[in-house]
Amino acid sequence: MHAMIFHNVKVAFRSMRRDNLFAAINIAGLSIGITTTLLILAWVQYEYSYNHFIANYREIYQVKINFDHDGSISTESNSPLPLYSELQNSDSRIKDVCFTSNCYGHSLRYKDKKAYKEVLAVSHEFLEMFNIPLVKGEFNSLDDPYSIMINESTAREFFGDVDPIGQFIVYDNVAELKVTGIFKDVPHNSSFWFMALVPTSYDQKWLTEDNDKWDSFYPTMYMRLRDPSRAMEVSEHMRGMITRHFDDGTHPTPFLYPLDRQHLYNEFENGVEAGGRIWYVKLFSGIAVIVLLIACINYINLSTARSERRAREVGIRKAIGSVRAQLVRQFMTESMISTLIALVIALVAFELALPWYNTLVGARVALDLGTWEFWFIVLSVFAITAFLSGFYPAFFFSMQKPIDVLRGVKSSGVKTSLPRKVLVTLQFGVAIFLVIGVLVIYQQIEHGLKRNLGYDQNNLIVFAVNDQMEERYNVIKDELLKTGVVENVTKSNEGVEVDYFTDYVDWDNKKTTGKVLFSRVSTDADFVSTMRLKLIAGRDFLPLLKSDTASVLINETAARIMGFRDPIGERIKTKDGDLTIIGIFQDIVKGSPFDQIRPCYIGMLGDGSNHLTIRLASQDNTMGSIKVVEEVFRKLDPLNHPEWWILSDSWKYNYKNINAVGSLARVFASLAVFLTCLGIVGLAAYTAEQRKKEIAIRKILGATLRSVLIMLSNYFVRAALLALLVASPLAWLTMDSYLYRFPYRIAVPWWIIPVTAASILSVTILILLLQTFRVASANPVSGLRSE
Repeated sequence: MHAMIFHNVKVAFRSMRRDNLFAAINIAGLSIGITTTLLILAWVQYEYSYNHFIANYREIYQVKINFDHDGSISTESNSPLPLYSELQNSDSRIKDVCFTSNCYGHSLRYKDKKAYKEVLAVSHEFLEMFNIPLVKGEFNSLDDPYSIMINESTAREFFGDVDPIGQFIVYDNVAELKVTGIFKDVPHNSSFWFMALVPTSYDQKWLTEDNDKWDSFYPTMYMRLRDPSRAMEVSEHMRGMITRHFDDGTHPTPFLYPLDRQHLYNEFENGVEAGGRIWYVKLFSGIAVIVLLIACINYINLSTARSERRAREVGIRKAIGSVRAQLVRQFMTESMISTLIALVIALVAFELALPWYNTLVGARVALDLGTWEFWFIVLSVFAITAFLSGFYPAFFFSMQKPIDVLRGVKSSGVKTSLPRKVLVTLQFGVAIFLVIGVLVIYQQIEHGLKRNLGYDQNNLIVFAVNDQMEERYNVIKDELLKTGVVENVTKSNEGVEVDYFTDYVDWDNKKTTGKVLFSRVSTDADFVSTMRLKLIAGRDFLPLLKSDTASVLINETAARIMGFRDPIGERIKTKDGDLTIIGIFQDIVKGSPFDQIRPCYIGMLGDGSNHLTIRLASQDNTMGSIKVVEEVFRKLDPLNHPEWWILSDSWKYNYKNINAVGSLARVFASLAVFLTCLGIVGLAAYTAEQRKKEIAIRKILGATLRSVLIMLSNYFVRAALLALLVASPLAWLTMDSYLYRFPYRIAVPWWIIPVTAASILSVTILILLLQTFRVASANPVSGLRSE
């Protein structure tokens, strides 16, 4: 047995050495296919592992609430704070309940060291419920309102080798919080991203004000069940609680959503889960399968292109006593060796490509040799590739009759030609599908990039401010304007590019029942001028007019929904009381550039502001102007160095997911098309090999290069046209379904198919021209002699 294996390996290497060009092309194609597949599957595994660092993630649920707005249902992730109090100890099916507030960058300072970190405020149950891995401290380490827990990286950054426990960190330049624990850094594949934890009890004012407000939906609530199968029952129990205390016609319907699905299935439509990132995971899983399949097809094509020499070899071996099973093992051994060499090359390429790849996808994919998942993926890819690429050549060659081969009789007919026709048509179809897909995704990205934002994004710099800075806002504003590098300044409860704060709004003579969810921006009188919003009716706020604190501006969408012929002077009912509409501004894009614009109102509502937005007077020296602004902050408060960002850069984050998808699609589609071109080269070589004698005779009789090209290309052009007829409608329907996910979207452009057809046919003809020139330029005598 060992001798037979050794013999098969020896023959395989001898065959590869004899046809080293074919072997090199085979291994290169398989290497590209395997590398691409490993990269995609590693990212897929990374996406599926989100939140799996939490030991009991299958038992934890997020509380979500559906609101009915006249038949249109919206799904929100925030809950009323009193629900937390009522759920505690009210249901034996519930093991734990906790809530968190939004995670923002906060100032942390220890002696002369200062940094902005993402800090999450959590109720005291959070640590135990999520089983946060602690380095030092206990699950009750946040019981003290003036305590803080930090991750290992922050502990090293601030304290070095000194034990942080018991030390005090200045939080937002306002309070000293005692370090009571250290936890391991949260992995990147986590829905929670924080470097420090503070107790929600730190903000006693908010807890006191919202403790009995059932109509205020702010904290994010989580629940751990004793038996996950009873989640539906607990959802019904919560529904009764909220309906009993609050129902304004929107019929709030709470339900429990599994933490395990939070990352991949994060989009809802009319109250029903409508996918999310899982679409991308499925898309690229499909691309991985396609690329690997193309690589295997190329191996088959290039292997069968050598049919003349290998068939004679098989005939001789059969004549001296080899049975079919031995020949199958021989060709499968060749396939396994080629695949193994390609796998080793692919693993090296995988490791070298990881830094670039992680930047591209915004992830932390790693080559972890110590996990069973990694080896399962690698061995599965190896086995599938070796089998698919070796199966057809093994049986194709082993079925040859020795008497026919040795007498020069070639296999012909449907049984031998049909597989090749199917393979080449399939390759063309895949290439056409991917090219159309990439073009559509690119057009959709460009569509979002060119969208009118409704404000002037240039020269806007945003600074994160705390309560202490907000108290001195007027002084800071005056000093900034005196520098000459600042044109205007405003403050707000959120950046103009995000959409966090909302409010349910009502008004008199409304034609529909129930309140409508509005975006809510609390700011000062200079917001419109700083952002350069376009007023289309009414007037702006007047700083010296005290009544304007009870006035609002609404956007075009709100005006259209409200249905007033002239909304100016009308009143809306909000959680801030009745407010008078004094103006209408052009819609502004908040959140994703591909989302639908929701109704919005802006007012001087007196909320705490954590954003200070500055419009620079010139963009000639942006960094120099920012340094001048920073000097103003240092002069007014030497210990306070607020974090800042350029708004246009922050806005680009909203394109992160679709940009990553577009980049991945371009890269992998290009690789797939490249592999398809290798397949065409293989089939062209196969065809030329099979028709070498015919070409030689045609040349002797006076055939031109053009006539030989037409003869060889008919088959490929017909295959390309057939693939175009099949793949184009399929790609069109698929991409139309993909675009349907975006409220702001394009239609699939009409020119996509003709451009794709022209591109594929041009590349095909170029490849055939090169192959035809190689064959046609050969001495026809050698072609006749080879027979």
